[in-house]
Amino acid sequence: MHTETTNAHDDAAVDIDDHVAEARHRAQTMLGGEAHLGDVDDWRRTLVSGRDSVILVWVCWVTFLGFSLPEETGAFLVILSIAIAMLMGISTGRSTYTQAQYYASELERERSEIRDNFAHECEEIRVLYQAKGFREPLLSQIVETLSADDDRLLKVMMEEELGLHMYHMNHPLAVGAWNFLASLACGLALAVPAYWLPPSAMQVWVPTGAAFLMMLISIVSARATRRSAIEFFSVGMVTALVIGGVAFFLAQWFSGSSYSAGAS
Repeated sequence: MHTETTNAHDDAAVDIDDHVAEARHRAQTMLGGEAHLGDVDDWRRTLVSGRDSVILVWVCWVTFLGFSLPEETGAFLVILSIAIAMLMGISTGRSTYTQAQYYASELERERSEIRDNFAHECEEIRVLYQAKGFREPLLSQIVETLSADDDRLLKVMMEEELGLHMYHMNHPLAVGAWNFLASLACGLALAVPAYWLPPSAMQVWVPTGAAFLMMLISIVSARATRRSAIEFFSVGMVTALVIGGVAFFLAQWFSGSSYSAGAS
């Protein structure tokens, strides 16, 4: 009799493990394709949008430099800055909306499971905390405490079963607007002076301005995270230089290829 009870309990544990694995896989599938905020705060993502805008404008300027800076370079950089800002705003707003919708659907799913199959949810809690190393009689006390309040049980199931932690989420439109404005400000700060400057002065301003903006963003990021501004700045500059270097040499290669093809 004891053996049958043990086997039944083991089978239930296996079913619960499969249920948990399926739920977590569903979470990864839903959120894996989106650049969602996750544990990254909204302000941090806004700074990243501003930094990325500077890098993209810089890379495009370097590409034009490889093609000997056409007359329309400044105007193109301004247009590009606006387009990048729109992309940043739409993508971050959409990803935040996707995450909010997923959280809402999973909350409703868990509420339904707690309401319709309360005993099974309590058994899931038991198996999950048993896997953490808790044993009787403490294990039963934990299960009884957590299951005594539906809201507490819902929060625990979201965190333990799905690995989703509850926190305040700003409205997707607000997140998109912040990222749009940050990206637009940083991109135009680099592109607008380039539009008014002659090519010789542009070649001084764009790398200098890009480095200044990157340092400014790094300082703000460092003050908020209490990390080194040099670390943020170094990572951003290395990224910009590597991508810019590749773009410059490819532009020169294509420019030379086009010239050779025209000459022949």
